Amino acid sequence: MSSGEFKIMRWNVGFDGPWGVSAVERYRNGGFDGLSLTSAPDWNPESLGFIRELPGLRYFNLRAKISDDLDAFRVDTLEDLSLVTGSRRKIPNAVLSNLRSLCLTDRPGIEVASRFPRLERLRVGAWKGSDLEMIREGKHLVSVYLEGRRQAGSLAGIESCTAVEEFVSINYSIMDSLPLRSLGGLREVKLLAASPTAPHGIIRFSDIASSSLGKVWISNASVLEGFEILKELPRLREVRLIECRLGGAELQELNTLSRRVDVRVIDPRE
Repeated sequence: MSSGEFKIMRWNVGFDGPWGVSAVERYRNGGFDGLSLTSAPDWNPESLGFIRELPGLRYFNLRAKISDDLDAFRVDTLEDLSLVTGSRRKIPNAVLSNLRSLCLTDRPGIEVASRFPRLERLRVGAWKGSDLEMIREGKHLVSVYLEGRRQAGSLAGIESCTAVEEFVSINYSIMDSLPLRSLGGLREVKLLAASPTAPHGIIRFSDIASSSLGKVWISNASVLEGFEILKELPRLREVRLIECRLGGAELQELNTLSRRVDVRVIDPRE
């Protein structure tokens, strides 16, 4: 979802002042259904309870250091929620059945199927997981973006998310790409594990070889298999292989790809 789908009120605490009655009136009188709230160093609300006073709130974006941000998960009209607060409190059991897009830093309680059953887009920063069980049975997920902390783990859980078209993992070393095989609509895959993250295990191009695949970026893979299948992908336009220790035969396979494919092999050690 894009912010253009909402009428968003933008409130900067540093310029507009602390959130209060006048802010609520402005929201209500302006016919808004979204709020983008910018914090200030001396603004320290105890909670986000005030957003529950905003009728028809469909979009909420906040970047601020707040320990108790749980009220954001109790606004059942929300469709797009970006909550970067640093809070580690567990997400409450409330079900946000209208939520389509969610961006947040890692915390307990990210359980897509039970809490965000219609979620389409998920982005998690400072992610500490070692598998993808949190998204298992996320039937409506189209985009998954995970920013890890240089850990290693599996992709177990994503195999049940068959609607995924875009999968990006950063600073996460995967053991095996096999769980991606069931995602027949993949358009973009980025598996980035730049050192000092440990190298990926086995990555097979056959596991991501959707007929829709247009872009694939891989960094720091110790084993890459199935280069020949890349020639069969009609929509492939971009291949980036970074620090992947390719041999002569693999480079030759890349050289046989159509000229429509922008191939870049990058090795920082050279």
